[in-house]
Amino acid sequence: MVSRRRAAGVLVALVASLAACSSRESDQRLVTLDRTRTSPSGEVVAALVAEDDVLHPIICDREGEEMWRDDLEHVERYVPGVLWESGADVLWILSTDHGNASVRRDSSGAWARTMGSDGMPEDVAALVR
Repeated sequence: MVSRRRAAGVLVALVASLAACSSRESDQRLVTLDRTRTSPSGEVVAALVAEDDVLHPIICDREGEEMWRDDLEHVERYVPGVLWESGADVLWILSTDHGNASVRRDSSGAWARTMGSDGMPEDVAALVR
């Protein structure tokens, strides 16, 4: 069993290595504090915002109106990996604080988070290995 601290270190190193490697497709979808990313449909944008010493992934419409905010607080030293699926408006949050989650529109059109890794695409799953 991998310790939580070691897993966090691996994820942080992985996110840092992705940020340094601009040729990888996943890097083009990776959200950082300095970089928002537009969803595959072009309809919404994901961002990572800092509030005090915690981070919150958010989804905004094209006009910048917030549509969804992660109510879980992510500690800044364990920056979550946040990226869109390559072919769908599904935002993945890879967090050592809370575990993995996907965020997608539900049947009413509201954005909703689902905890866990069910349905995670292989290219996203490769980031947590």
